[in-house]
Amino acid sequence: MFVGQKRQNELMSIPTKEQAGRFLAPLRGNLTIILLHDIQAKIRLSRFLLRCASQESKDTTVLDADAFYCTNIDHLAEEAQSIARAELLLLPEQDFEVSSLLPLVSSSRELIIIDDLNSLYSLASDGRKAHQLVILMRLLSRNAGVNGSWVIATAYRTDLGAKQGVENQRSLTALGDLLVDTELRGGWLKLKAGFKGRWPSDELDA
Repeated sequence: MFVGQKRQNELMSIPTKEQAGRFLAPLRGNLTIILLHDIQAKIRLSRFLLRCASQESKDTTVLDADAFYCTNIDHLAEEAQSIARAELLLLPEQDFEVSSLLPLVSSSRELIIIDDLNSLYSLASDGRKAHQLVILMRLLSRNAGVNGSWVIATAYRTDLGAKQGVENQRSLTALGDLLVDTELRGGWLKLKAGFKGRWPSDELDA
């Protein structure tokens, strides 16, 4: 990649205050799930989300459920430092209990970012924990609506060609109020809204 092109791609994920406001405004008061397709999209989205939080000066909590795979932790930790009022929470791979996430429900933080739902589902693999996770997400959704705050969760798109993939996909997307899909196009990460009339042409660049 040419240096000029690399610099251009970096600038693509640095939103202005106006762009950050345009992205966040329609999502306020909801639990939004953003579907991803690969690690590069995830890294770019993480950077974009945290810089939006920084531009808007939001009290932000990042729940990194994927830390034990070491796929995004370095990027999250680095970018979170740019937010004056940010905290990064890590989950253990073993002995995970959904009840450990209950402080998120009573949290007064303006923005909660969950990275990612696939890892949380893996940790809550038994029926009891999976049911508790569904209840937790519903409570987070309700709190976002009551407090006018934001909950944004990422999830990898599963293989829809398999029956299990279809079921997992429905389970993940059913946890949210709003759904946003993503697509990498020529270095740009396109956010494609699953809802109408909130973004111009129902798409944004991240």
